[in-house]
Amino acid sequence: MVQMNSSQTISVQAPSWGCLVTTSVAHMAEHLYIGIITVVLPIIATGLGLSNTQAGLLVSARSLVAGFSNIPSGLIADLTGRRSLILGLCLVLLGSSSMLMSFAPDYWTLLIFMALGAIGAGGFHPQSLGILSAAYPDKRALALGVHDSGGNLGEFLAPLTIGSLLGFMSWRGTLQIWAVPGLVIGVLYALFFAGVKTSTVSRGSFNRSLWEHILTNRTVLKIFVISVFRTMGQTSLLVFLPFYMYQELQLSKGAVGAYMSILFLFAGLVPAFSGWLSDRVGRVPMLTAGLAASAVSIAILPYLDPGIPLAIGLGVIGTALWAVRPVIFAAAMEAAPPHVAGTLVGFLFTGNMGLSAVSPILAGLIADTMGYGMALAFIGIFPLLACLVVLGFLTRARA
Repeated sequence: MVQMNSSQTISVQAPSWGCLVTTSVAHMAEHLYIGIITVVLPIIATGLGLSNTQAGLLVSARSLVAGFSNIPSGLIADLTGRRSLILGLCLVLLGSSSMLMSFAPDYWTLLIFMALGAIGAGGFHPQSLGILSAAYPDKRALALGVHDSGGNLGEFLAPLTIGSLLGFMSWRGTLQIWAVPGLVIGVLYALFFAGVKTSTVSRGSFNRSLWEHILTNRTVLKIFVISVFRTMGQTSLLVFLPFYMYQELQLSKGAVGAYMSILFLFAGLVPAFSGWLSDRVGRVPMLTAGLAASAVSIAILPYLDPGIPLAIGLGVIGTALWAVRPVIFAAAMEAAPPHVAGTLVGFLFTGNMGLSAVSPILAGLIADTMGYGMALAFIGIFPLLACLVVLGFLTRARA
């Protein structure tokens, strides 16, 4: 699986990198809304009187809705070829969700408005990864890594900016301002970015490809399991790491925003490099090293004091856990033909967002009964399981 590369090659001239830049900016805008979970959600929970379990349920519900939105989004894109329009609409949904959440009076209304944004988040990646995979088949992991870096740059900017906004306005006002990027960039992308033309196939041919190249493809299924375990760790970490810093370490809002930005800074810097490196050394070495380092660094996080030790720990987690994501998706895209790329990404993200919904619930229960430190140690199990799958399955596939 590791050496599967498309036989098709494209000579990429300098101007053609505009597709990568534009789509990466859109990805940055999409990831700005992760800040709602990482920084604003604890403040919302306090304001509305929510428990840790309820906060975990909010994120789990968001993951479920986003997960179930991926496959329909990918199917529609593969059958119609309208990736740019759908991508822009997804950003508009995220911006609209942020605006509506600012008016939520209670838990259930908040849940509904978060679900609206989840539809946008779930529909985004089948479009963006499909566009880039078609545009850069000979530099796939590099392109997906730059795309990931753009998204993670949004996650780096979000905690700093949101933390500053929360310092002098309410969480409701902050969410209203935060609605603007998704609305503006989404409309511009949908109207003015033509995207990369992708071929469409008949319904019968598409159904055969879906069965042969995705649903019964052993390589894809193995990557699916690895991706789900990695995402379970990321999802639950992003929920309860801010809670740990607010409640256990008693850090200020600005300090929490700064620490989360350190995490996302390294998460933003590394994917482009890890994608480039994996194109040269192979997928398995990158996956094994990144997932093993993620498991260890998350497990020891509760033992790190605030200051330089905590900052270094978060930098290692951001580097290791996020480095493997473009490698996972590049490996998956190499295992199936390009005309089902959107559906393949939707299939993976459905598992990522749908099945990972259980991890914040479990972590929330552990946090309520045993404390945040034990919850963080528990979260480290998920990348460890993903690493074991790599060692147990992919090394045999390589032999």
